[in-house]
Amino acid sequence: MNPKEYEAFYTQRLEKTAFILGLFSIVSTFVFPVLGPFMLGSLAMVYAILSKGGSLKFSRRGRNAFLLGAVAIVLNIGYLVFSYQSLRLLLTDPSGRQQINDLLYQQYGMTLDELLQQLPQQPFIN
Repeated sequence: MNPKEYEAFYTQRLEKTAFILGLFSIVSTFVFPVLGPFMLGSLAMVYAILSKGGSLKFSRRGRNAFLLGAVAIVLNIGYLVFSYQSLRLLLTDPSGRQQINDLLYQQYGMTLDELLQQLPQQPFIN
C-alpha cells in the first residue's frame, strides 16, 4: 500500500468511529444524560476533526459525525438547564414544596424540612 491508500484507510476508519460515537452520544443524551453526551460527543467531534487529515473540508460522514456530537452536547446542556430550573421552581414554589413534602411523607414518613435538618451543618472538609 502506498501512503495515499494508508491515509484514505485511516481517514475512513476515523470517520466511521466518529460517526458511531456521534450516534451513541445522541442515544446517551436520553439514557445517561449527564456524563455520556459530553464525553462521547466531544470524542466524536475530535475524531471528526482528525479525519480531515490535511484537507480543509470535512467529508460528508465526518461533517455528520461532528454535527451529531455537537447536537448531543447542546441537547444535554438544554436538558440539564431544564432540570435545574424545574427543580428550583419546585423547591421554591410553596405548592411544589408541599407536593414534595407529601410525597416524602408518604414514602419515608418524613418531610423535606425534617430530612434537611438531619444533614450535617459543617462541611466535611477540614
